[in-house]
Amino acid sequence: MLRQLVYRSRATQKMSEPDIDKIVADSKPFNQANDVTGLLLFDGEFFFQVLEGEGDVIHRLFEHIKTDPRHTNIVKVLDSACAKRDFGKWNLRTLILKPGSHCYWLPSDLTVRRDSRVFSLLNSFATGRWRSCVSAAERATVQCTIATSQIDLTPYPSSDIQFAFQPIVDTRIGGISSYEALLRNNVGRYPELILADLPEQQRYEFDLKSKAIAIAQGAKLLQPGQSLSVNLLPGAITTNERVVSQLLHYLKEGGLRPEQLILEITESEMVKENDAFFAVIEDIRAAGIRLSLDDFGAGYAGLSLLADLMPDKIKLDRAITHGIHESGPRQAILHSVFEFANATGSHLIVEGVETFDEWLWLNNAGVRKFQGFLFARPQLNGANAIYFDARELAGQQ
Repeated sequence: MLRQLVYRSRATQKMSEPDIDKIVADSKPFNQANDVTGLLLFDGEFFFQVLEGEGDVIHRLFEHIKTDPRHTNIVKVLDSACAKRDFGKWNLRTLILKPGSHCYWLPSDLTVRRDSRVFSLLNSFATGRWRSCVSAAERATVQCTIATSQIDLTPYPSSDIQFAFQPIVDTRIGGISSYEALLRNNVGRYPELILADLPEQQRYEFDLKSKAIAIAQGAKLLQPGQSLSVNLLPGAITTNERVVSQLLHYLKEGGLRPEQLILEITESEMVKENDAFFAVIEDIRAAGIRLSLDDFGAGYAGLSLLADLMPDKIKLDRAITHGIHESGPRQAILHSVFEFANATGSHLIVEGVETFDEWLWLNNAGVRKFQGFLFARPQLNGANAIYFDARELAGQQ
């Protein structure tokens, strides 16, 4: 199975460009012979390396790398199954970061997706920490505008089940990065009530089959570069042996690629999950489908689950978001979760953003992806229009 391993470490001595060239020269013969690809970054003090290849080869190589006396403080950041290589043409390439660099200078032949885990890790390594105290000057000069039109979809035919869609916005690009599909029936009944009426096994079967409708309808909303998030019960993952093939079939029918689907799994529903669940998660990742931990901070599993699952996206629960601009404890939680996300390459999405002051503080703390009524409410069979102008809202406060 193809794997991607990322680590960072600290140089034990001052390193020159010829020293870095020697590292490449030492590494390339093995990498070429064993089909290992990747990238090495160096900022004058710290190394950051991505290794890609067959799992056994990558793990043996990493154990050898740890014995190299040219670096110390070796920290494994990521070790995960993946669907394809991000650096498939490079047996090893080095990039040296200059002071003040950030990852948007990356060379044109590096085509890593900007919403990928690796791109997030590259930026985290290159750009460092963030500020979280909004000054009067920053408030007066904040700029972000997002404007989209309403989209109406024809209800899915011959079905009592429909879906409402709510956008997740990315203020870095000033647009929508993805939509979440929210289960409803024809009279707008919420998923908790719909699923509660079903016996457990039937509930899991229904939950998975309903994704055919969510994906078929959601595919009509997506523009290039956008993704679709759907909620899936952990039991629906572990009790259906064909969960991966069924999801891939739904995606093919909808004309979507696997990486355009994000499975959202709620933290509070995962407390009782076991090794069988995580084995299927590896198969899901290997197929190219991404994972999101939903409502983080509202359940009981907490940080141990976060470490075990290593989601591509973390959705911070609205209970943490509410009044965050005035709450020290909530700010501390946000910083901790954000630091984890940056350190592991997860993308943080903050749910339940309803006021401009909440958004302003979060934006200044470095958050770039948001979901909440401040931008748009869910719309049954469609997506509401968005009009968000940060300068205009700042002037109204």
